[in-house]
Amino acid sequence: MATSKERLKAYIDPNRCDRSPFCPALRSCPAHAIVMKGGSGLFGFGGLPTVDADRCTGCARCTQFCPHNAIRMKGPR
Repeated sequence: MATSKERLKAYIDPNRCDRSPFCPALRSCPAHAIVMKGGSGLFGFGGLPTVDADRCTGCARCTQFCPHNAIRMKGPR
């Protein structure tokens, strides 16, 4: 059985992401692993959604909800 460090984790491509504070992928994550970083205000305007690898379970649900196909699943390096 794979350990949590061997599982696939979500990665957000900053070049494809539109940085919307209303990101449907962010809201779809059951583990709340996607958070807005570097934004201002209540909703994080101007921030970049990033994945907390410790929280990400590798379910890939976020990839189904990202309207810009900016999220990919990556394995350990």
